Amino acid sequence: MTPTGVCVVGSVNADLIAYLGVEASTAGYVTGDNFEMAAGGKSLNAAMSIAAVDPTVTLVGRVGSDDLGTFIVNALHERGISTEGIIRDEQTHTGVGHVRVDPQGEYDTVVVPGANGNFSPADIDGYLETHEPPAFVVLNLEVPLPTVKRAATRFRELGSTVVLNLSPVCAEARSLLRLADIVVLNLREACHVLDVPLNTDVLVLLTALREAGAKTPVLTLGSGGAAALHGDDFVQAEVEPTGVINSVGAGDSFLGTLVLAMASGHPFPLCLRAANEAGRLVCGRPESFLTPADVRHIEDAMEISLANTSVGH
Repeated sequence: MTPTGVCVVGSVNADLIAYLGVEASTAGYVTGDNFEMAAGGKSLNAAMSIAAVDPTVTLVGRVGSDDLGTFIVNALHERGISTEGIIRDEQTHTGVGHVRVDPQGEYDTVVVPGANGNFSPADIDGYLETHEPPAFVVLNLEVPLPTVKRAATRFRELGSTVVLNLSPVCAEARSLLRLADIVVLNLREACHVLDVPLNTDVLVLLTALREAGAKTPVLTLGSGGAAALHGDDFVQAEVEPTGVINSVGAGDSFLGTLVLAMASGHPFPLCLRAANEAGRLVCGRPESFLTPADVRHIEDAMEISLANTSVGH
């Protein structure tokens, strides 16, 4: 049977977001301008962005049996995403991301994994016992590495295209490059994985990632756009300048849109451009994922459809 659909596997958090004021801190005390709680985590953000086009996207992960877990489950229901892949963990709390966003839209995060830390290889096996493999599976490193490795291996064996966001980067990241069909990471993460200076040429970085095992390496470059090696082609996509409010979900929206465009059968350079535009749009507002209006904008701007026409459901 040919795999169909998209499955995102990994982290689910409640994001507690504080927007910092413009005044300098005094004795470790900073006054904020605003506070929001949002459903978050890299996997949830990617699934939410994909659901703006394809509500049949599956999200697989863990939340606690607490109020934050209920908040997340309700947010998924509101977006039309099935929660049958979400395990309610009785042993610990829902994962929390304590996010601080500065006036320039840049952020730092303290993540308390909670239930994400209990997401296990057995959870992957249990899911696959009752579900068909997807055409695309999307992974990141916000859950235990043995679980990521198990997911990449099992889904790939079953015919899924594995898309791995190598973030947050860790000491073992390089060993994961060979487990995925597409590896997405930012410039700083790439330089860390390869142990090279931050000013290393982009093509040199991509070539080194390919030599280290990444079949299709993709680099996100912030205001510099994105670049990739796809087959024998060096592909670049520029990004228009934008006012940045919150860059928390930019990479996850980039990732989700890249998968959507590829699942729809578009040429890879066009997929990269659409993903680039998705990241730009999400930077311009507090929410960390795409809306249906964003998707319509991307489709109009790129003159494409992101509806999943090639893999079916």
